[in-house]
Amino acid sequence: MAANGSGMKLGTAPITWGVCELADWGVMLPSDRVLDEMAEIGYAGTELGPSGYLPKDAARLERQLRKRRLALAGAFCPVTLHDPGRYDEQFAYAMETSRLLADLGAPVLVLAEAGGAERERIAGRVSATDPRFSEDDWKRFANGANEIARRAKEMGLICAFHPHAGTYVETPREVDELLGRTDPSLVGLCLDTGHVYYGGGDPVALARRDPKRVRHVHLKDIYRDRYRRALDRKLDFTAAVGEDVFAPVGAGSIDMAGVLGTLRDAGFDGWLIVEQDIRIAPGSTRQPKLDAAKSYAFVTAELG
Repeated sequence: MAANGSGMKLGTAPITWGVCELADWGVMLPSDRVLDEMAEIGYAGTELGPSGYLPKDAARLERQLRKRRLALAGAFCPVTLHDPGRYDEQFAYAMETSRLLADLGAPVLVLAEAGGAERERIAGRVSATDPRFSEDDWKRFANGANEIARRAKEMGLICAFHPHAGTYVETPREVDELLGRTDPSLVGLCLDTGHVYYGGGDPVALARRDPKRVRHVHLKDIYRDRYRRALDRKLDFTAAVGEDVFAPVGAGSIDMAGVLGTLRDAGFDGWLIVEQDIRIAPGSTRQPKLDAAKSYAFVTAELG
């Protein structure tokens, strides 16, 4: 899908159907159902989702996507690079993901810091005294991100870094640190509007500040009242998602029209990935397709 002569394409991701890489997140809906519903709504593509949710065999995955006329837009790839004991394993995971994307002609590796329990517990409430990267941690992580991005570029991929609630790159200061320490010719920004907001940032201001560094976009909205209640109750990130802090795009408090207008004015021509972080409880009759369709209708109307 393109709008107003732009090259922007509209996709979504399995998390909008409650499919997440975190253990004990909730009910994992079958991938056939999720892909069918994405296509029925009208989305042009999807991200990969958690490792192994969609087939790792490129030919098999290509067949599944082609029959639904879906493209593979990219893959979320959370990595722990600051820990020397895990670096090789995490780097190998990023390369495996990159090779699958390249084999299918997908454009973007969405790199993120994987976080941990100590930061997941205080998502949205990070203070100056809370756990954070040391100088050595930053050096190792930034150097690793640059090297992953360099290898990905050799495979024909763009690397876009995703700030994420519950990780060591969440707050505005941490996002600035990451962007300042990485090579802008290699490591772009995945503008996740919801996670930037959750960490205390302004997604419109971030997009306007350096629009050319935005290489990929996750459109995510938040109900401000639920978000504030989650922080007041000191909920961890997983629990907050379970309280439905994230809204269909356009139904929450983020200036989504401002985000889309900024991207359009800057000539952004990549993927817009609609996401709504949700958890589906056992026995729930929730139909994620309904919210995904609301988000699709809002974005397509805004883009014209």
